[in-house]
Amino acid sequence: MYSIMRRKSYRKSVRKQRKRGGSSQKKDKIDLKKYVVLKQKDVNLLYDITKKTIDILDKHGVEYWATDGTLLGIMRSKGFIPWDDDVDIAIDIKDKQKLRSLKDVFDNAGLELVGVGKYMKVKTSNKDVWIDIFILKNGKWPQQHYSDICFLNKNELYPIQKKKGKFGKLKMNIPNKSGKYLNRIFKDWKDVAYIYNHHTKGKKKISFKEHPELKKPTLSK
Repeated sequence: MYSIMRRKSYRKSVRKQRKRGGSSQKKDKIDLKKYVVLKQKDVNLLYDITKKTIDILDKHGVEYWATDGTLLGIMRSKGFIPWDDDVDIAIDIKDKQKLRSLKDVFDNAGLELVGVGKYMKVKTSNKDVWIDIFILKNGKWPQQHYSDICFLNKNELYPIQKKKGKFGKLKMNIPNKSGKYLNRIFKDWKDVAYIYNHHTKGKKKISFKEHPELKKPTLSK
């Protein structure tokens, strides 16, 4: 949902809202069916491949952390955001080659590890479900136009292993100062939902004050 490729659109929407002086939309009926793109079986599969992936990373010493929509889901809802459509994690570039060397391990787990430009994906035969693995260097994305969403310093990101967040039934690594990081990147993340993903066109900004039910995560069944 809040993947790197859509950050600028998110920030532009926030700036427009501030210029208008408004804080949220009036309460209206929300039809999440327009935005929810994964079926329950897909969500179940996504939790499953996330568990398999982080188990592999932990076992083989690849330090990862939850980022983007997954970090938002952990910090805000303790699970998968209903209108999201993937899982986002990140690693440091020092572990890139180690991760690549685990391709056979992922294959044996029924998963496919592939490179996509400057990041990687964990895929299955279900084309609707995947994990994005972003590769950072000292908390910074290699793409220059993402410089404003980088971690300010090592203390904001590290230590990672001491910080765990609840993602459904799973426990995932999160940045050291996740709350402060989100406050800086998504300033109204505690109060507002931006409903959109890879599949739907447009997005809807909804206040949690008006619709607190939107904070409820989608869990595996």
